[in-house]
Amino acid sequence: MTRKLFEKLAAMLMTLMMSAVLFAQLGYEPIRGMGVEAKPVNNSGICLACYNGSMNPVVDASLDNSVSMGNFASLLSGNGISVKNKNTTYPAGYITGFNVDLGTSFITVDLLSSLRISTYKNGVLQETTTSSTLLSVPAFGGSKNRIFLHFKTSKEFDEVRLYQTNVLSVFSAMNVYYAFAFDPTEVPTDNNGICDDIIAGSGVDGNVSGSSSFLAPLSYVQNKERIGDGNKNSYGSIVLPIGLLGSYSIGVLDKNQVYPAGNRTGFVIEPDDQGKLLSAEFLKNITIETYLFGQLQDSKQLSDGGGLINIKVLGYGSGKQKVTLTSTKPFNEVRLKITQTLGFNLGAMKVYYAFEEPVSCDCDDKIQTSGSAVPGNLVTGAAWTSGPGFLGLILAKMINPEAIVDNNPSNYATATVPAASIFSLFSAFATVSSNSVLPVNTMAGFTVEKAGNLLGVSVLENITVTLYNGNTLTDTFTSSGSLISGNFFTTNSNKFYVGGKATKPFNRIKITFNSGTAIRIPQNYYIYNAFASRDDDNDGVPNCFDQCQGGDDSIDHNGNGIPDCAEGCTAVNDKSPALDTDGDGIVDACDLDSDNDGIPDAVEDFDNNGKFQDDDNEGDILLTPVLGDSVPNYLDLDSDNDGILDLFESGIPTSVINQIDADRNGVIDANVPVGKNGIADILETSPDSGVLKYPIKNTDGDDKPDFLDITSNGSDPDLYQIGKANLDTLGGGFISTINDKDKDGIQAVVDTDLVKRGSPGSPLSPYASLLKNASNTSAKITTAEITEAANDVKVYPNPVKAGEILSITSAEEGTYALFSAQGQVVKTGKFNAGTGIDTSSLPTGLYMIKIETKSKIKSYKVIVK
Repeated sequence: MTRKLFEKLAAMLMTLMMSAVLFAQLGYEPIRGMGVEAKPVNNSGICLACYNGSMNPVVDASLDNSVSMGNFASLLSGNGISVKNKNTTYPAGYITGFNVDLGTSFITVDLLSSLRISTYKNGVLQETTTSSTLLSVPAFGGSKNRIFLHFKTSKEFDEVRLYQTNVLSVFSAMNVYYAFAFDPTEVPTDNNGICDDIIAGSGVDGNVSGSSSFLAPLSYVQNKERIGDGNKNSYGSIVLPIGLLGSYSIGVLDKNQVYPAGNRTGFVIEPDDQGKLLSAEFLKNITIETYLFGQLQDSKQLSDGGGLINIKVLGYGSGKQKVTLTSTKPFNEVRLKITQTLGFNLGAMKVYYAFEEPVSCDCDDKIQTSGSAVPGNLVTGAAWTSGPGFLGLILAKMINPEAIVDNNPSNYATATVPAASIFSLFSAFATVSSNSVLPVNTMAGFTVEKAGNLLGVSVLENITVTLYNGNTLTDTFTSSGSLISGNFFTTNSNKFYVGGKATKPFNRIKITFNSGTAIRIPQNYYIYNAFASRDDDNDGVPNCFDQCQGGDDSIDHNGNGIPDCAEGCTAVNDKSPALDTDGDGIVDACDLDSDNDGIPDAVEDFDNNGKFQDDDNEGDILLTPVLGDSVPNYLDLDSDNDGILDLFESGIPTSVINQIDADRNGVIDANVPVGKNGIADILETSPDSGVLKYPIKNTDGDDKPDFLDITSNGSDPDLYQIGKANLDTLGGGFISTINDKDKDGIQAVVDTDLVKRGSPGSPLSPYASLLKNASNTSAKITTAEITEAANDVKVYPNPVKAGEILSITSAEEGTYALFSAQGQVVKTGKFNAGTGIDTSSLPTGLYMIKIETKSKIKSYKVIVK
């Protein structure tokens, strides 16, 4: 695939992604912020005296803060934690639970059986998990083993509790990070159609778990974080000591998206002993499993009694192999499970990465007479393709060899070789040729099936593949040298590839089956086709899968299926690589302004720690024990809950806002170009420079910009300045009534649209205040009384450039008076629907305009620049 073609594919995928996820939500959404409380519980209910310490870390903005259950006054059965959301009631069908860890301990069956999750509504128990309904999905890499404890509800709830049901010493080490609740039907589905799509990047967590009889220390998984690091050449190692019995699971979970049914998924592995790869005993002890939010979906043992299945060669000349299953149900987690039984020892095994892909991911590399990218034909003659034998005797023979090159991949030739004790010198063989000479580094060989059960690696001892350029031999591949085998890809069959990588140009491929020294009965092999996969840049990736010729296709740090060498953004952060919150075609992880509020995400990361999810600090710790409204700044259109949207406190001139936000909803319009970085080009010094033309607004020059400052002018609450003092229920100058169904950070009490992001008709200025006392003569301006801002009276643009017209629109006619900052009247007059005030004679500075109609009196601060 050429880079240009791939860029077109990437653009198409991005368009599909944008339309698919615009209204989707992130899974595992934390229950946190103002109006959410965490309390200790025991068998009697809420028990404030039984816990030593604060429970706030469970419901604060940081997802890495936690409380230790070991701080309970006693570790009696029934102790636990409650998280209640006073702001909302979650519908039936939501998935809820807790994110916890056990330090360096495993999550085992015994531990899960000792835990319960219960839901409540208005203090009344709704439902409780059992040992079979509490679902565990291990998560997070590093030294700790954080997991999600899942529970799919069937009733509404506003509170979720986690209990221990018996005394386990391991419970004392449990740390609880946060509770979560989300609608599983709203989590986006990844269906990008990319082959060998690595499951990695931000939002993808590695995990380890074991059975109740398997409590080996985590040191037996070495470098597990490498399994999901986005590098297909790095690996973690599973090392199991001899005699240690039980099951062991290692896997990856994607919190951001679901993968569809019908795709193939699994792991790329490499055993320490390659002989084990074809051992039926080895495969019998390996299982691939998929899960959806903790619920087992599919499970496939790699040996099902009919032989070997689903192993595909990955790297030409390497021992890497794919172990896979074809999913029948959607999933967001895949695990590699190893069961070490009596008499079997795994030893060590490398695990490179997990992947998913369509089942159609095969190169068009078959050598056929027609309908193939590599046209060719059968080479006849006694030296190239053996005949059908003699008078039905059991001799080496080749039946129907033309099936190898026809255009039906289900047809096959049959090779028969006699028993070694009878005709050990006889062999069966077939040769195909391509119509053109194929270059060095082409992987060439045959797809073969052994009749009957495949009996270990010994089958390869009897196969040789040779390459020729005309009549000149160029390469020979044998089991003792460089013969590559793999690709047991069809359920209940024994199909596999044999071949090698060409070291010289060639145009003929020959396969030879020998009887072997240990074969005591005649053997049959089926040859389906010959193949030739070019690898022009010799990176181990055939051309048909190569997304960036000459680049390293193995590096895909963000895990979106596009190698870093073929895309512009490779960011890995705690923003979603699947969601496009503002719908501009750039996923949040790569978007420098994820909510299109004109303030870069890096600025909204106010603590400058490189994490975006923990910047959520609305409120006052003296008035609200927990800060935040559950929407982090980078997605929050009103980051300080002062009723004024961030776009209008960004520092962007009103004249520019009028161009880019026509409906005044606080979201830059979709038709405004954003280039490749997600920031509106009109706001940058040049498209995609990332440098803003306009400084972030900080009216009073303190330590907080206006979009985080509830008193932007240093004294008066912004909420009061826009006439919304009645919404200050706590007296702190911010909205504390949290109700935000569309998750845009704008609370329902001021949000004019509770379905779509933004709030059309929002005030353009924090200084729309009422003048209580003013006249047409000299007077001082006061702002003692505040009234509701009227939708039918507007003054714009504001700020206004000296010389521009300051417009007034109103449903009624009336009069206006313009005052200086010192309270002096500088202009008066009557106005109607289209009145404009000439500002050319006004010095720059702060003014106050008073508007009177028959039904109301309105006043606004106006800035002349």
